[in-house]
Amino acid sequence: MPNPSLIRRSKGLLRHTLDQLLLVDLIRFAVVAVRYLWFVGVRRRLSTYDLKAGTDTSVARNTISHNLKGLRDLAVNRSHLLVRPLSVLETLPVDARILSIGPRSEGELFNLAAHGFVLKNITGLDLISYSPRVQLGDMHAMRFGDNAFDAVILGWVLAYSEDPARAAREVVRVTRPGGVIAVGVEYSPQSQEEIIRELGYLPGASKRIASCEEILGFFGNAVDHVYFKHVVAARDRNRVGSLCVIFSIVK
Repeated sequence: MPNPSLIRRSKGLLRHTLDQLLLVDLIRFAVVAVRYLWFVGVRRRLSTYDLKAGTDTSVARNTISHNLKGLRDLAVNRSHLLVRPLSVLETLPVDARILSIGPRSEGELFNLAAHGFVLKNITGLDLISYSPRVQLGDMHAMRFGDNAFDAVILGWVLAYSEDPARAAREVVRVTRPGGVIAVGVEYSPQSQEEIIRELGYLPGASKRIASCEEILGFFGNAVDHVYFKHVVAARDRNRVGSLCVIFSIVK
């Protein structure tokens, strides 16, 4: 991302100033909440992707029902863990074409704009959508062309795949050579059985992703330079945390 003066020059001072207000979690929540009420409460636009039950088992069984409950998290504060380190990469211009996979609400999209990227070049893809900025679709079979994006964010979504290697191949396909991929997954000290007893169902895939190395392994030889890793320290392994990795690709 270019320095702030270049961002102002590209976006214009007023647009850049308004976007920066979205850095405040409460303001971002308020903006997204108003838009959510308009699109869902007034326009009745909330819809879900048809997975054609039984024909493809790549998406974990309870993904849509679980994430519908998560729509209350409109600001998506957790997205800072990927968006902030992504925003300082000098290889990504202000007008970078960015795909956000699994954002649920518009919170992550507005967070990207708050960190300097141009909102009109940010696209969302999810199994749930109410916003014209988020397309309905499955990350295992995307309708985008090859090399369509400069960067792709998978924020806490890869763990909902029963075939993460297939999802990774699709992500690499739609990312340009030299483009950047950012992945975050949840770390939990609980066993799958404990989670099922607590929630009554398993919210993610049957096999848990346990490390950044495992994430990178799904992308195989496409991984080029690893810019950023966030791992759970040994002293924190008794509480919920995040595993994050940001890297460029070669193909």
